[in-house]
Amino acid sequence: MNFGKALLKIIRQGEHTRIWEYSQAPLQWLGSAGEPPLYYLRNPNGGLLGGDRHRIAIELGAGAALEIRTQGATRLHPGLIRQQAKVKLAPTSQLIWIPHPTIPGAGADFRQQVQIELDPSARLAYAEIWTAGRLAMGECWQFRRLSSSLRVWVAAGIPSSTDGRKLWLQEHLDLRFPHQHVSTASVLGSHLCWGSLYLLGDWPEPTWPTVHVSGTESPHWLVKSPDPVCQGWILRQVGPQAEAIWQQFGQVVQQLAPAKRSSSQGW
Repeated sequence: MNFGKALLKIIRQGEHTRIWEYSQAPLQWLGSAGEPPLYYLRNPNGGLLGGDRHRIAIELGAGAALEIRTQGATRLHPGLIRQQAKVKLAPTSQLIWIPHPTIPGAGADFRQQVQIELDPSARLAYAEIWTAGRLAMGECWQFRRLSSSLRVWVAAGIPSSTDGRKLWLQEHLDLRFPHQHVSTASVLGSHLCWGSLYLLGDWPEPTWPTVHVSGTESPHWLVKSPDPVCQGWILRQVGPQAEAIWQQFGQVVQQLAPAKRSSSQGW
């Protein structure tokens, strides 16, 4: 049983950026200087183990920017796993966080809560990408439970709220074994991988890259927020390969916020 923590706070003061970080095994931060700072969120265990309880907290001050990457897909091992992530973005800050796919193995019971609070002038690019299991190992739909809750609040002077923030977006995914209702054609059809890219804030309209998988283009959808104060886009995609979805999400974000780093680093 592991109680991992990964805490990161960035404040912009004039031309200087101040960073506070803390990690507790098995979670680790690996960072490098730059504009914006780049941090890898690592887990040397090679995945999340039964009994793990992990907490991730990220806070950006006004005008601060951050890019978070992962080093590979996250495998979910058998047993109950809990993870909580909290993100807070101050005015004009920007966070890009496009993790690799999450792969639930047979017997995995994963329960995740993601809570985001951002100022209307902040920008966030965040993705969640899932598979039906370790497909190459024949573990399709063999996980015990896959539960993920996402809540997004918009802060700073929302008239309709009592505490200065407004619940803008709420989504909940809860899949339980044996999953017959999910694998029917009316839901995912033959597609065993799916993902969502959340572009929250004043992003330009995204353009979908013309990348095809196995000669065919994977189905995708684009939804724009109708709220004039809480702006944003949600992109959905399904397909046969989670890695391909991850690469396309990365390309979309790169087009909207070109990195100042060498393109050889990739996503």
